[in-house]
Amino acid sequence: MKKALFISFDVPFDTVGHAGGKTHNYYLKKVSQDSEFETFLISFAIPGDMPKIDCDAYGIENHIFCISQDKRKRMLRGIINLSSRYNPYNKYAGMLPEYYKRKIMGQLRKMKKEGYEPDVIVLEWTAIVLLAPDIKKIFHDAKLVASEHDVSFLGYKRKYEYEKGGYGKWLAKVRYKTMLKNELGAIDVCDYVCPHNHKDANLLLKHNVPKEKIRPIVPYYMDFTDMHWNGGSKNIVFFGAMKRQENHLSAVWFIENVMPLLKDTDVVFQVIGGGPSEELKSYESDRVKILGFVDDVSPYFKEALCMAAPLVLGAGIKVKVLEGMSSGMPVLTNKLGIEGIYAENGEHYMHCETPEEYAQAIKELINNREKAEKISNNAKEFIRKKFDMEKSAVRYIDLLKDCCERFGKDEK
Repeated sequence: MKKALFISFDVPFDTVGHAGGKTHNYYLKKVSQDSEFETFLISFAIPGDMPKIDCDAYGIENHIFCISQDKRKRMLRGIINLSSRYNPYNKYAGMLPEYYKRKIMGQLRKMKKEGYEPDVIVLEWTAIVLLAPDIKKIFHDAKLVASEHDVSFLGYKRKYEYEKGGYGKWLAKVRYKTMLKNELGAIDVCDYVCPHNHKDANLLLKHNVPKEKIRPIVPYYMDFTDMHWNGGSKNIVFFGAMKRQENHLSAVWFIENVMPLLKDTDVVFQVIGGGPSEELKSYESDRVKILGFVDDVSPYFKEALCMAAPLVLGAGIKVKVLEGMSSGMPVLTNKLGIEGIYAENGEHYMHCETPEEYAQAIKELINNREKAEKISNNAKEFIRKKFDMEKSAVRYIDLLKDCCERFGKDEK
């Protein structure tokens, strides 16, 4: 049996709510279902998620650290994480808390002492990829695969550029430079890197990562291609985890800048996603609905006039855009929202940057049903052809098998 060890920052399970967790869960479960693999997962979970973990049902051995919410233990973790959180020159740029590092490395040393030897180790998210040099010292014969949900130094760069000045901008610059150096250094230690879109693959190429070690995969997304979009309402959908800064800021930007330009229409802006702040809720009105988490987004997608994704921060492919396009609901987004997707403006989506462009596109959709239906049909077909998750999973498993075969040859 081939031994595949997965290490992640956040435990995956079938009902996990965030995009990265869904991708992690999808590929982990695909590997576990392959008869040639014996899988083991090291990860972390909050107490509320512990009952949802389904590794045992899939035959995945695991060691899950439960992040206690007990006040005393939280305080102790806070003390441990002081440097990683507040030191401007922390080598992980504040991304990887010291507590998590200690737990992971301690568990790996324990497994090594007990005789466990993985053939391939998959490092999920940049926070864990950054540990590649340390992990290699313990399992020096294992092949390492970096699963880069986002190339994080790009996000750090954009945060630095977004900051207006003062200490915040200085700190963002220091952390960007630190992440750029150490993320690329960690990838260099790995045998392969799997960016979750071709845009990030090209970015790594520009930073001298060898082409032969870059193997892009398709991120998991809710596939609505079988859904029939009818656009029977004048609702504009905004969709995403609203506790994330980039989603909060983007929704507020649309409310403040675009909705006033649509006052002569009867459109309604629907914000869907868990964790909306009190600030965001304060914008609620007859024309702005803060819906929070919903169990099933498909009825909202089916009836919506369009999806708006005016992203102001972030890096990597935007799963919400893939999901919107797969539903056939026309998607309006900007350079950040469409990066890594390579869709054609006016054919698969509508490109907007300014408030005026968003307002104009929305009015055009209201008045031109033929164009809306053309974009709807083209977007569905584009997603079917370019983002086939099943084919991507086959390539991913073949990559891990290749790592295991190389491990055997090296041992000889």
